[in-house]
Amino acid sequence: MNKSDLRIETVGCPIHGGQKVGVTIRTVKVTHVPTGISATCGSERSQMLNRDVAESMVEWGLEVIGLKGKP
Repeated sequence: MNKSDLRIETVGCPIHGGQKVGVTIRTVKVTHVPTGISATCGSERSQMLNRDVAESMVEWGLEVIGLKGKP
């Protein structure tokens, strides 16, 4: 899987004040552009870990459809 084929986005909802002001957005969505396979993860405590988990899920999806390791 080429990293250049991935589109990485942070996903969050707008927060309009209250207790959640200043909370960082941790949810990450990773999309494999050539196939359209995407995964979203927000369960980990850091954005970097969420990105790693989402990339692993996309890689697993490519393996399931038989494209892992192919350009």
